[in-house]
Amino acid sequence: MARLIKEVKPQNNQPLVNQAQPTKVIKCEVKRGKLVTQLDDGREVIIAVNLLTKYGILEENTKSEQLKKYELQNEGKYIHFTETDEILPARIISKGIFAPCEEGRE
Repeated sequence: MARLIKEVKPQNNQPLVNQAQPTKVIKCEVKRGKLVTQLDDGREVIIAVNLLTKYGILEENTKSEQLKKYELQNEGKYIHFTETDEILPARIISKGIFAPCEEGRE
């Protein structure tokens, strides 16, 4: 005998990611060669450090251990790695390493 199953629709139609405001980093750490970041929109983003160096986002000779000391700058819009004096924009973490540099660019 077939049973009727009620379709459940989500109550909240609001997107979790706010496109109007730039995403900010609230915490980051390095675990097993990966940069693990917590964003203010609730996402956890994990990027292998070797990808950041391979594509020139961080210097080629940067090691994972050097990224353990950091400061969040400009209210979390940037991560400043104090040991290497390199800066990683939160935009790269939230939009991806291959995202265009500017919003209007393709």
